[in-house]
Amino acid sequence: MAASQDSDIRIILCTIAYRDRLLDHVLDVAEDLGFDGVEIWGREPHISEQFDENRVKAVQRMIHERDLVVPVLGSYLRFGCTKMRTEGTVELEDTLHTAHCLGTEIVRVWASDVPSAQASEAVWDATIRQCQQACDQASKLGIILAVEMHGGTLADSGASARRLAESAKRDNFRLNYHIVPDAELQTPLEQLQSVMPYVVHMHAQNYAHLTGADEARRVPLGDGAVDYQPLVRQLRKSGYTGCIAVEFSWMEGEGKREALAADLSYLKSLVNE
Repeated sequence: MAASQDSDIRIILCTIAYRDRLLDHVLDVAEDLGFDGVEIWGREPHISEQFDENRVKAVQRMIHERDLVVPVLGSYLRFGCTKMRTEGTVELEDTLHTAHCLGTEIVRVWASDVPSAQASEAVWDATIRQCQQACDQASKLGIILAVEMHGGTLADSGASARRLAESAKRDNFRLNYHIVPDAELQTPLEQLQSVMPYVVHMHAQNYAHLTGADEARRVPLGDGAVDYQPLVRQLRKSGYTGCIAVEFSWMEGEGKREALAADLSYLKSLVNE
């Protein structure tokens, strides 16, 4: 499907927004509301973390039948782990085969499980080394690995995310820009500007406040503490041609579809400004 109207930026829906429903339901929602595509949640019940060719091809058919695209696989592949994962290990080979079979060029990944301020040089070194090795494998399939900027990881600020990207020294190692409260007190725009050369994907959600008791309370994209207008302007100024993915609905229950539709409309108005 083409990008939203005049812009090269596509607005897609993260299927994790309906993590309690089967994939066909959220694909129907994405099609009905007019999203350009979806970011597939890399866990059941949307797709298996173990590669299953028949399953992946079935998912691919479901997507094509709805005239959607799947630019990103939202995997839980993590580099530089320091803790045992209770759900089991996500294997690089499985993740890459799944993405390749889907025709997906970007795989969202994670950088360790330690906040950057608490990480030793040994954690940094191990994470960077594993990222490099994974990128070398991914490059054979034309796949980009995009580390999500997120609290509790090495990519929890503009400075630490940029350090990762610069240290990896791989053309297919990039960033998934995701707003996080920054210990350096950077604004979301300053954060984005600091990492913009490495951004290939963006998650969109908004909160009543970025710090304090209400920081986890989601609100409409146009009404929260984050002003998305300058962020989208920065994307366009930088020649960004990737996606902005609505990650979650700020409302659950009966009003969920309407809330997603409103967020989609708001983002379209910004990218076509």
